[in-house]
Amino acid sequence: MELDLTPDPNETAGQLWARREAMQAEAASLLGQMLFAFSYIDVCLGLCLAWVDSGAKLEILSKSVAELNVHAKLEMLLKHVKEKLPARSKGRVTYELWIERVHAARMQRNQMVHGRWGIEAHRHKVVNVIGLPSGTQQSIEYTLEDLTAFNEELHALGRELARLRKHWPL
Repeated sequence: MELDLTPDPNETAGQLWARREAMQAEAASLLGQMLFAFSYIDVCLGLCLAWVDSGAKLEILSKSVAELNVHAKLEMLLKHVKEKLPARSKGRVTYELWIERVHAARMQRNQMVHGRWGIEAHRHKVVNVIGLPSGTQQSIEYTLEDLTAFNEELHALGRELARLRKHWPL
């Protein structure tokens, strides 16, 4: 759905309300898509770890990896990368960069999931507020394009992990 984001000084309260509702629906859809994309990375990362050494310890690793959060999975992946790929090799550097990108995406995803959301229809912004009103709060503003770009980054990270596993299996 293409939204008209051009400010209109003659906009009525009803029009502003309609824009707010449309932006909220679009943001909710994008945030839902983000959850699907991030969970795909999580499961692929888990499979990557369970299949280390061509699945020699598949049953044991499957159980232990299932208990880990994404941060712990990334740390475990980094450990395997350092053990199995030579320092400064293309494979190792590429895995390390991927892990950094996923850590950044994980932190952003955590803020998105644990914050509360609102719409600033006048300014065409979707606002994520982290923290309680009585304490320190952090407000992060997104456009719908920002949320779309984040989803595209998550999809790219999922594809990149498949490429990494194909070119440099652990």
